[in-house]
Amino acid sequence: MKQALICLVSLSLLIGWGAPAAAASARLSYRLAPGQVWVGTLSSQSETEFSGQKDVHRSKTTIQYTVSAGPKSGWVSLAARIVSQQVPGAEGGGGMDLSGITFYADMHQSGELRNVRHEGSALPPGAADMPPQMKEMMAQSSNMVADAWKSAVFWFPELPEEPLFPGDEFDVIRKTGMGSAAMGMQSTTVSKQVFTLEEISAGLAYFTVRERSVTRTTGAAGGRSDTKTASRGETVFDLKTGMWTDLVAKSKSNVGMTGMA
Repeated sequence: MKQALICLVSLSLLIGWGAPAAAASARLSYRLAPGQVWVGTLSSQSETEFSGQKDVHRSKTTIQYTVSAGPKSGWVSLAARIVSQQVPGAEGGGGMDLSGITFYADMHQSGELRNVRHEGSALPPGAADMPPQMKEMMAQSSNMVADAWKSAVFWFPELPEEPLFPGDEFDVIRKTGMGSAAMGMQSTTVSKQVFTLEEISAGLAYFTVRERSVTRTTGAAGGRSDTKTASRGETVFDLKTGMWTDLVAKSKSNVGMTGMA
């Protein structure tokens, strides 16, 4: 199976914020402040090819971030909600409602995250009337979906401490997982992103981004799938507001399956 993915992430601030911008070099720092409300849009288009058949899938997700005072100096607390999703083919109901989940994290001005968690449920309408066993399975699935979305909601990379000059780069390594052996499925992803500063102009730092990731999923019957993904994209960091304005990336994945349905 081969899969191509085009991803666009954009962020906008609903409450103004000001700070001086750098010129020849850039020292990146998140400038989130209590009381701010950010809105992020995640748009993706994926093309999957399997056994000679191609399938194109598009989606658009809007996420609202509310910033409050953090546990100590240099930190803020974030509460994020998925306020809307546009997924063709899912309009008929019965799917999971992600608007019922709130994601939380404490974030340092460097981008370090702590206490990442979620509350709420993505159970579909009518779940209360399901048989107990089915309801428990749906609750487990809801928890898996929330775990999978944590890395997408809090996608901001941890920033280097030293100033960057054009040509400099920094990397971010992430390890995420969801599911458990008891649930019958486990998935672990290890990824590495490399950000290279290309240009600084008018208070904006322009980066190219390269990423490679490996996802291993195991099923209850001993089946396994391995997904290797490589992507390349571009992103912009606004030195005045202290936040990424957008991220555009194209990626390709190869999926190998053994004993999986």
